Amino acid sequence: MIRNNAAFGFLLGVIVPLLGILLLFVIKYMPQNVSLTDFIYLLKTNKPNISKVISLGLIACIPLITYYKNRKLYLTLRGIFIAITLYALLAVTYKFHLL
Repeated sequence: MIRNNAAFGFLLGVIVPLLGILLLFVIKYMPQNVSLTDFIYLLKTNKPNISKVISLGLIACIPLITYYKNRKLYLTLRGIFIAITLYALLAVTYKFHLL
C-alpha cells in the first residue's frame, strides 16, 4: 500500500521519530534498569537532554525519507519533511532554553 498524500507523510513523520526515541530508550536506558516513567521524568527535569533525544529520534526518519524519495512519492515526502522540521524546531528551542 503506497500512498502519495501529504497528510499521510505528516503522520509518518510524527510517528517514526517517536519510535526512534522509544528505540533509544530500549537500547540505552532499559539495560540500566530505568523504567519508562523514570525516563520521561528524566527528560522533564533535565531539559538540555530533550534536544539530544529528539535529534537522535529523527535519525529514524532516514530510511523513511530514502524509501519515499526512491519511489518518487513527493507529496508524502513533503509531509514527512514538515513533521521533521517541526521536531527540529522543537529541539532547537529546547537547546537554547527558549521553552
